[in-house]
Amino acid sequence: MKKKHRSFLYLLLVVCLSNIALHAHSASEMETLRHGISVLATPPPTPTPQFLYYCLNESAVPLSATASTGGTLRWYGNDATGGTFSTNAPTPSTSTPATGGSPIIFYVTQEIGGVESSPRTAIYVYVNQKLDLYCQTVTPNSIKFDFSNTGQASYTYSYSISGGTPVTGTHTSPSNFTVTGLSEGQTVEFTLTAMGAKTCVTPEVYSCKTTCVNNSNPNFAQIAPICSGDPAPVLANTSPNGITGTWSPATVSNTASGSYVFTPNPTAFPCATTQTLPVVITPRATPTFTTIPTTVCQNATAPVLPLNSNNTPSISGTWSPSTVNTSVLGPVTYTFTANAGQCVVATKTTATITVQANVAPNFASIGAICTGNPVPVLATASPNGITGTWAPAVINNTTSSSYVFTPTAGQCATKQTLPVTITPRTVPNFPAIASFCEGTTAPILDNNVASPNGVSGTWAPATISNTASGSYVFTPNANQCATNQTLNVTVNPRISPGFNSFSICSGSVPPVLQTTSPNGIKGTWSPAIVNNMNTGSYIFTPDSNQCANPETIVVTVIPSNTLTDFQWTVTEAFAENQVVTIIAIGSGGKYLYRLDDGPFQESPIFEYVSSGYHTVTVIDEGGCSLPIVRTNILVIGYPKYFTPNADGYNDRWNIFELQDDVGSKIHIFDRYGKLLKEITPDGIGWDGTYNGRPMPGNDYWFVVEYRENDILKKFKSHFSLKR
Repeated sequence: MKKKHRSFLYLLLVVCLSNIALHAHSASEMETLRHGISVLATPPPTPTPQFLYYCLNESAVPLSATASTGGTLRWYGNDATGGTFSTNAPTPSTSTPATGGSPIIFYVTQEIGGVESSPRTAIYVYVNQKLDLYCQTVTPNSIKFDFSNTGQASYTYSYSISGGTPVTGTHTSPSNFTVTGLSEGQTVEFTLTAMGAKTCVTPEVYSCKTTCVNNSNPNFAQIAPICSGDPAPVLANTSPNGITGTWSPATVSNTASGSYVFTPNPTAFPCATTQTLPVVITPRATPTFTTIPTTVCQNATAPVLPLNSNNTPSISGTWSPSTVNTSVLGPVTYTFTANAGQCVVATKTTATITVQANVAPNFASIGAICTGNPVPVLATASPNGITGTWAPAVINNTTSSSYVFTPTAGQCATKQTLPVTITPRTVPNFPAIASFCEGTTAPILDNNVASPNGVSGTWAPATISNTASGSYVFTPNANQCATNQTLNVTVNPRISPGFNSFSICSGSVPPVLQTTSPNGIKGTWSPAIVNNMNTGSYIFTPDSNQCANPETIVVTVIPSNTLTDFQWTVTEAFAENQVVTIIAIGSGGKYLYRLDDGPFQESPIFEYVSSGYHTVTVIDEGGCSLPIVRTNILVIGYPKYFTPNADGYNDRWNIFELQDDVGSKIHIFDRYGKLLKEITPDGIGWDGTYNGRPMPGNDYWFVVEYRENDILKKFKSHFSLKR
């Protein structure tokens, strides 16, 4: 059954169930509903009727429905839910016909005690409704026609089988009709007219064909390709398996390819299908051969005459003569005869091959080339017009070789070989120039004088320098196959013997002046002996034939025992930068200073010295005085923190540097100014407790009273207790 018929039955079922529900409510239930004691849905109203049928533009009356006692009807448009209702019944419009048999739908409910019935009841209005006629069941022997109800139950019908005599009659419910006693492949045309229906319900006509079980198809054999113009076969009207029918086109063309369709007789063979025979007409062709050259060179490899042409399809045949002779100059005609049974324009086809004489390229010989000189470009066309390629393609200007010219294919020409000679360059063989000492006479370079092996040329620079080493390049004159020659000339600079000035203490044993310098220069001194009492200059003169300069040194005689003592000053106690300054006492000389185990320095000032006792050493830089050492240099400061954790290290805080100041005393405060402890520098110091209770890790303040240079002073600062 079609989908819309199922929908119609479903809606009809809903209406019936709604009416049943309406009558199921008792009077007491309705009364309860009115007083709001329950929220049961009210029953839907009953439409009268639910299905309406109108012709196009026919006058219509308002819709109607019967409400329950105490109920008020509510009318909606095409809204199954939601929308806006009206208490006035709508009048359907008949100005637009139904689309595809679909009705116009209205909905009606009723309201009782403020509650609207649900679901809403649908009313269907059909305008120009048509019969819905279709084939419901088709078998090889029967066809069942189905049609929808249009408001009446009787019809007249008429049907014919495969164009035969019509059969007529009348029919009442059900809404279907079966034609039986059919054969497979027969067509039934069924006409249905509604009796007593409105005039707008027009008759419907529908055709169906019974199914085929035993299909029998024509089996004409395929037609082989036909050469254009040859006689064409006649198309038979009966297939080999006995099926009769007609062809379209009826006659086979012998000039153009085409398809020919055989249609079986529909009465005698209703279940037989058509058969299509494609017929190919092969056009006549002239054999073409793309591999046969028009010319060949004398004595070249003879081309093979192909036995099949390049056409599609190819044409086979034989040649006369059957082979090509390239030893005889001139043209020769070869005749191709096509084998029988092929689609050709003419049986014979000719091809002419001309044997041409070979020509030798006439490139001129190439003269000898000096190594490295520019080389000529090898032309790709000979003077007599033969084109081709060289191998190698470029002349090498360093090595003698032969170059072969190969003519481009298609030219009747032979190869040509050109030998090219590369002459190596002569290397001038001027002898090397020995090194000489700076400032002596330099050797002379002669321009325009040939080398010992006969190469003439010029030098650059032209003159050898006697002050600096350099390179001198000999360039051969033009038109000589020779290379440059470079002479590297070394000018040895005069060196210093390498003696250094030195100092001695007065009265000490004078050193012996060496006659050989540290870098091996030999010579003599003047004066020859060092004076150990007076400072003086001494001149070293190198022996001859040594590239060295005279050298003068100074021997300084330092007075002995000039350092007798030293004094010192220290910045005031607790200064941010504690500076110790040393004042040497002596009769002259240069001194070096050291604090504790540090390095010796020339400056007598030491900055940022830590608190405590320090040792200072002063020495004579020349070693002509004994060192002086003092160990009692005191710098007064205070510890910035202490750690009273009983590990034996830094457990108490004190300013021990003031222990010799018997009048000094120290007061310790917390950060709120509360006095925690009074100690003296010569005591054991503060252990970080107050009244026997450990104080927390924090910053603590102190005030120390002390004397410095017999002046009573006070100093305030703070330190950290760390736990």
